[in-house]
This record gives sequence, C-alpha cells and structure tokens, in this order.
Amino acid sequence: MQKIEMNPPKIITIGALLFFMFLTRFSHELTSFSMPDASLIIFFAAGLLFKPARLLALFIFTIIFIDSLVIYKENYTEIGLLNVGYLLHLSIYPLAWFVASRLKITNFSTFSQSILWVILLSFLISYGSHYYLYILSSSTAYSLLSFFQDNLWTYLLSNIGYAIILFVILKVIRSHERVGLEVRSN
Repeated sequence: MQKIEMNPPKIITIGALLFFMFLTRFSHELTSFSMPDASLIIFFAAGLLFKPARLLALFIFTIIFIDSLVIYKENYTEIGLLNVGYLLHLSIYPLAWFVASRLKITNFSTFSQSILWVILLSFLISYGSHYYLYILSSSTAYSLLSFFQDNLWTYLLSNIGYAIILFVILKVIRSHERVGLEVRSN
C-alpha cells in the first residue's frame, strides 16, 4: 500500500482546496453572497499538485457530502444522488484529475489547451446528462442545443476565470520553491 507523505504545506493546501470547494459548491451560481462553482478547477489543481488516488477519493466524497447537504437544506425532493445523471456528472472530476496529473506545465499554451479541453468535455458531460435526466422529462420543447447555448457562456467564463487564477498561483508557487509544495513536472 502506497503511503502518502503529508507535510504541513500539503495539509494546508488540501485544506484550502476543500475549503474553497465548500465556499463555491453550495450555490453553483454567482450571486451577491456566493461565487460560481469551482469544483472542476479545484480537481484539476489537486491533480497537478497531488497524485495519490486516495486524495481523489477524499475530494469526491467531499463533493457528494456537499451535494447531499444542499439537497437536504433546500428540500430538493425530486433530485437524488443515485442516478445516472449524477454519476455522469461526477465522472468529470476524475477526468480533470487524470488530465492534470499527466500534464507537464511548461507554458501557458500547454496549460490552457489542456484545461480548455477538460472544461469543454466536462460541460458536455455534465449539462448533457442533466438535460436528459431533468429537463427533457419536463419540457420536450426545450432542445439540447438550446440548453447548451443558454448555459455555455456562464460555465466557460467562471471556469476559465478560475483556471487563469490557478495558473497564476502555480507560477507563483513554482517561482518560490521554498514553500514546500512541488508542482510536478512529469
């Protein structure tokens, strides 16, 4: 069994990523009281910084816990976590982790191409599964293409914004190696 070495900077980083997930996941939307969901970029960041699959499991269980709390708090009785749509939605997070864990950050172009593909594929999987499981059953007049068009720009803008912030943070960390975190260069 692989042992995970945990030093204080790693523990602080994991805690900060999980805390940021808690801050952004409850609403999913930008309001005066909340920021858009940053879970996808948080998984991408964690994949860049940490390799062990046990940490991936910790992050996935955290998302399931947060989503369960939201469903309970908001009394969404028609939404459940045990369905194909939610499982497809969850699949975008290991995808982000996997791509990031194999990424060699050399420049902004490499980073931006990888993250853009992850964002676009995640959008198609997440919103496509949501449409087929929730929207289509309630309104056949609303097409999948219209649903994608109505949601694409907000999804892209928030995730690209978070990705730019992540890139800047990673560059700062890399320029200050003394922090104790290592951005892996495969």
